[in-house]
Amino acid sequence: MRTFSLQEEQANRRRELSYIDDYPDIERFHSHPFRRYLDRLNADYLVKRKSALKQVNDKASAMAYRQQVRDAFRASVGPLPEEAGGSAFVTGTLDRGIYLIDKVCIETVAGLLATGSFYYPKQRSGPLPALLLFCGHANEGKAYGSYVSFCVEAVMNGFCVLTFDPIGQGERRVPQAGGSGDGAWMDPVAAHCFLDQKLSLLGEHLGAHMMRDNIAALSYLLSRPEVDATRIGVTGNSGGGTMSAYMGAYDDRIQAVAPCCYITELRSLLYRIMAQDAEQCLPGFMQRGLDHSDLVTAAAPKPYLIGAAMFDFFPIDGLRDAFIEAKKLYRLLEAEELLELYVSMKGHGFWHDMREQVLRFFCRTFQVAYQPDKAIDYERLPTETELLCMGLGEASSEFAADGTMQQIIREHLQSLPSKLEPGEVRERLKEMLQLPLDSDLRLSPLAVDENGGIAFESEEGMRISGSLHRFTTDRGTARICLAVGGMSEKGLEQAREAGYDAVFTIHPRGSGPAAMEKECTFGMFEPENASGYNARMLGRSLQGMRVADALAAISGLKQLRGFEKAEITLYGEEEHALTALYAAVLTGGIHRLRVAGLLESFRAFAEAKGHRYESGIIVPGLLCAFDIPDLVQVLQPGNVFVESWLDPMKKTVTTQHGGTWNR
Repeated sequence: MRTFSLQEEQANRRRELSYIDDYPDIERFHSHPFRRYLDRLNADYLVKRKSALKQVNDKASAMAYRQQVRDAFRASVGPLPEEAGGSAFVTGTLDRGIYLIDKVCIETVAGLLATGSFYYPKQRSGPLPALLLFCGHANEGKAYGSYVSFCVEAVMNGFCVLTFDPIGQGERRVPQAGGSGDGAWMDPVAAHCFLDQKLSLLGEHLGAHMMRDNIAALSYLLSRPEVDATRIGVTGNSGGGTMSAYMGAYDDRIQAVAPCCYITELRSLLYRIMAQDAEQCLPGFMQRGLDHSDLVTAAAPKPYLIGAAMFDFFPIDGLRDAFIEAKKLYRLLEAEELLELYVSMKGHGFWHDMREQVLRFFCRTFQVAYQPDKAIDYERLPTETELLCMGLGEASSEFAADGTMQQIIREHLQSLPSKLEPGEVRERLKEMLQLPLDSDLRLSPLAVDENGGIAFESEEGMRISGSLHRFTTDRGTARICLAVGGMSEKGLEQAREAGYDAVFTIHPRGSGPAAMEKECTFGMFEPENASGYNARMLGRSLQGMRVADALAAISGLKQLRGFEKAEITLYGEEEHALTALYAAVLTGGIHRLRVAGLLESFRAFAEAKGHRYESGIIVPGLLCAFDIPDLVQVLQPGNVFVESWLDPMKKTVTTQHGGTWNR
């Protein structure tokens, strides 16, 4: 235990100080215009949700509310991938003296394996209670020290335990582009977001695939002859806490739930460190009025333990509010005594005291005598190598050579529906971008100061800035270039030489000079990912928000004195080329589109093993209807100029398209 205790001590010291030391930075981060805008949306969501919950005051309304959140949660998870035939096989067994570990491979969808470890006592009389342990975001997955420790502690107490590698972890790690072997694997969070981006283009998301894994693992656990199917519990820490809370709300085969270092209030979490990674931010979760406490309510009246850490980056003040909400619903459902809370005086982690409280909870629930002295040698726990089922990494076995998530994505690309007719594209694109209602867009003129600075609101409370560069003194300006994302000095000079009277530059929210500080998530996630997943939970898309900024700029420009009848060329480079393209397709207010470094296709993006694009370019479901070349073809021939095309790694690709600045 010496190694684990040292980790605890180091984590606790940092977390204790962070709540004091980070405060000035937090306030500065929230002065950012885009962050303020998200804060307002998050606060509006919370007020609406609290107002609805306030009306739940008796058992009947509590039962109705529980069913409502169960339905809303299932809607957020959405359709699950098609279930496999339930095949599973054991590749080996470790004999640890008192207990055994079967190394198992579970087919979750056709051709896709989850690698796991099934722990069970060697000596037993009859079926035993069983636990499904979900792993947090550890590279080692099922072989991470504290997860192995819990499995051994539980099995020494008379439980069977199944744990498995989540997608992107352990034996299911995703290789970095161009890499192979040790040290060339993606970090789990990066892998989850990377795969989720590809799935999103296909109208799917990683959370649904992980839920299919969870359900397949539970089905396998229930199939084991050593297991008593009437005594099944789920637990996990951090990302594993997420999955245990999800499964408690989703699957009625589970009798007890114990998520750790996860449950809090969403607005507190978003205010502190912003949104988490892909599977923790389900599409429309907040739009449907859901919060973490609703996952607890959806499981009622099952015995439930919420494990938390005082110095966690999942805010403790949010935990308090979430627990109070869940406790109210459990009380109304006459099960208040079945909801418990344990708070460890430590930082984020599945530490020994947390594991002990979780195990004691399951012992009470399933009427097992808790054994405090298990005589476990923590220095000689099963190692990652010993626990390997097949190898290391996605393509480590013959069975799984074509059975990786990326292969599943490639197969889905082969079965896409027919593309839309050109006349249907605009309405479908608007729907996919999840644009705000027209009534929410700001259509006021641009404000231009004496130095050429531009400011306007694209939506209420969302201030966008830019600049005006005049090349003539003619107040009846006719030829304008509206540059989404700005323009270089070289580009400005080229525009002047091409005969443009002025260039307007705007910076869509959260990009370029309008980007949030990288440190605003305190090292948790990239601000681009975090703001995008915040938007996704609200039923919006970051790309759609940026297109709204461009559309508002076009409208405002045409209302500006002297520019009412201007011929507008919309311009963008790389990520902004896509924003400009979408805006051009949706509006009739421009004369031509000129883009540089346009992504060749989202199909190529989805097939690629890596990319260099910001995550904000993702449009959910786009590939189910059309691709980038299809959108270009919607525009009038001769009015589209693509200076260059890029592959997903932002390398120039040769095409028959091209163009210059000359009109």
